[in-house]
Amino acid sequence: MQPRLALVVTRGPDEGARLDVDEQLRIVGRARDADLVLSDLSVSRRHLDVQLVVGGLRVRSLPECTPFVRDQTPVRETELTAGASITVGTTVLSVVLQPVAESTRLPRVERTDARTLLHGVAIDVKGLAAITVLMTALDDAKDRSAAEGALTRWSQLHADAVDARLHIEDAPEDAAACEEHRRMPDDVVVRETPTVEDVTSVTVPAHSHRRAWVTYRFNRPPLAIGEAQRRLLLVAGRVCGSCLARIRAVGAVEAQLSEVRQIAVGSARAFLGTSPAATKVANTIPRIAAASVPVLLYGETGVGKSFVARLIHEASERASEPMRVINCASIPESLLESELFGHERGSFTGASATREGALEAAGNGTLFLDEIGELSLASQAKLLRAIEEKKFERIGSNRTLELRARVICATNRDLAAMSKDGRFRSDLFFRISVVSIQIPPLRDRGDDLVLLAKQILGDLRPTASRRIEGFSEAALDAIRRYPWPGNVRELRNAIEHAIVLGVDPQIEPTDFPEPLGVLLGEDEPEPPAPESERTTSVRLPARLDEIEAIAIKVALKATGGNRTKAAALLGINRATLHRKLEP
Repeated sequence: MQPRLALVVTRGPDEGARLDVDEQLRIVGRARDADLVLSDLSVSRRHLDVQLVVGGLRVRSLPECTPFVRDQTPVRETELTAGASITVGTTVLSVVLQPVAESTRLPRVERTDARTLLHGVAIDVKGLAAITVLMTALDDAKDRSAAEGALTRWSQLHADAVDARLHIEDAPEDAAACEEHRRMPDDVVVRETPTVEDVTSVTVPAHSHRRAWVTYRFNRPPLAIGEAQRRLLLVAGRVCGSCLARIRAVGAVEAQLSEVRQIAVGSARAFLGTSPAATKVANTIPRIAAASVPVLLYGETGVGKSFVARLIHEASERASEPMRVINCASIPESLLESELFGHERGSFTGASATREGALEAAGNGTLFLDEIGELSLASQAKLLRAIEEKKFERIGSNRTLELRARVICATNRDLAAMSKDGRFRSDLFFRISVVSIQIPPLRDRGDDLVLLAKQILGDLRPTASRRIEGFSEAALDAIRRYPWPGNVRELRNAIEHAIVLGVDPQIEPTDFPEPLGVLLGEDEPEPPAPESERTTSVRLPARLDEIEAIAIKVALKATGGNRTKAAALLGINRATLHRKLEP
């Protein structure tokens, strides 16, 4: 005699599976010896027993098992008639009448070996692989929109979702969901859309930032979202939260770097000035930035060669890439090669780890070699090969690396004369000076002095501990009359000195450093010195070495003969100053 009723899985991972019920007691669960074997991980191994009774089926939850749900109410035992349903875990079981025609019988899902393997730990391994894919996709996200796009694509391919959205707010939109999150901050909120049938949203908190939430949308009822999938979505939400925290941290660091750069080199992103010399440089920078040829910047100490190099970098297509700066005069000869080319571990004493050099670290950006005239002939030969062949090797390695960065060099020395004297390689000089720019000194820039002084004061004013309205007319006149042998660097140092030691709302001449005040006659006048001892003015035309000598004498006088302080005032190191003082 055929049984009159059957228990059929109408929703869940085993949809279509059925159990024909008779007078004997039947077991439902994940155990292999159960009469109806389910693969739902939220179901116990022996969860329910089912028996035929008068008018329907009696279903009972076994001891130590969670209750099942009927009509949205958890119960441990109930009687079901034809058409009634219960929910155990994420599986919906319905009672159907017998006999059932073969043509209308629900299809039974055959469990193959492959499907059986995707249970338990295997499901978590599959989820781990999906999370790895998400982490790789989020590594390239530079902002919130990119992270959201990567999350949406991942959720569609690996989580079977329609879309995903990142929210940064105090709470989810739904007040009930918000209350649930306050009670269970580590849980997953599953909400059914009341206006659309079988559409469910799953909201998970991104705990890297308490105001970040991830909402997924599924075209399926809530009961069809299994426990393994909920765990996957929760972990994915936390990964997204970490990505958001990284994006915020990177943004904060970039903002701080921008502030530091403004303090260091000024907020102006152009070569300021209306003089013919300044206009020529300003018009040349965009044309040079559009090319990738080596550039040589030459001019006196402190005229702004480093600033021009950064302007060229930021105006080029390489602006998003790094700019590495190497001061050839400040690095000892024994370490310079390692700084430029890098080294392998154990290549020399003290090389405890592999280290990349500036040529490699610059990547596709810009390599700025300041004071290149201080390089030894041996270092010049190695640098020439790297620039010409676009290839180099780390110290202690035979692996050839590619030089992709653009090279910009700067010097305050006459490299053409040095190459004729054999102190600088002529082939390297011609290679790095494909394009040369002469950066004019302040004495050749006329009224640009006042413009630069006001710009520098605007950059430094936020760091002042007092209110500063600007320069007095006497201070501006002093700035115009002083020869500024240290150029822009000396002008900046003088303004910083005035900001620190001044007391009035306006900067006065007496606020400037002592050499400037003495030379302008702000202190008691001294008797005129012989022409051979005068270091207070420059008569043009004058040779560069004569101007350097004047600047060195002024610096030594201002520092009481202290060579270390004088070198710092001139913007050079002590060894360079000592060499320039040699007869």
